[in-house]
Amino acid sequence: MMQEQGSPSQWRTKTRTALFFGAAVLLVLAFVIGRLSAPDDETQSNPPATATADPGAELETDYPHSKDGAIVAAAAYQRALANPAILRPGGIKKRIEAIATPDYADEMLDANQPGADRLMAEPIGEGVQQGIPTVYAGVPIAYRVLSYTPDRARIQNWGFTIVGNVSTVEPVAYFGTGTVELVWQDGRWKVASSKAAFGPTPQTRTPEKGAEGFDLQDLADDFGLYGIAP
Repeated sequence: MMQEQGSPSQWRTKTRTALFFGAAVLLVLAFVIGRLSAPDDETQSNPPATATADPGAELETDYPHSKDGAIVAAAAYQRALANPAILRPGGIKKRIEAIATPDYADEMLDANQPGADRLMAEPIGEGVQQGIPTVYAGVPIAYRVLSYTPDRARIQNWGFTIVGNVSTVEPVAYFGTGTVELVWQDGRWKVASSKAAFGPTPQTRTPEKGAEGFDLQDLADDFGLYGIAP
């Protein structure tokens, strides 16, 4: 069995530091569930956008050229960077190149790579490389559109990322806010800039025991992530 390096509190401190590197761009948050806003004339003429529920599937980048499409794209791209796939060799580079503009991709990778490398060197990354069932997922709670034109959109949201595995890493959650600027380029919404920070963090009152008889192993093995649609 893989041994954890350091105490749980030390690992949480290191993990928070690693996530903070990613928080400089998109690593804090992930995806929204269900309908994001009421339909309007613009969205009526576009097909619904969906994001794959399989974290191992090919990354979806085809979202409608509309306000709702931009909202969904921002959420889906954030979700793509809160995923065990980024802790595999070349994983984060591949995903960033798929979602970012060519002008921003290198800067985004430079900002995210140190955090991903740190996580890869910690028990959570070692667990992914050894095939240990791992939960690494983000869940946005709320969003707002700061600005929108057919060529550019700025989306801000708040949510949390959960990290843990069934071996040595007790699940922990990190709340954060993020702002993403998207541009319409080559028939796709692309990330042109982004920033994020931790908090605000609510006080939890959820008892540790419960979950109707299932545990992290079930969450890692049997539970699929929801898709997203405008």
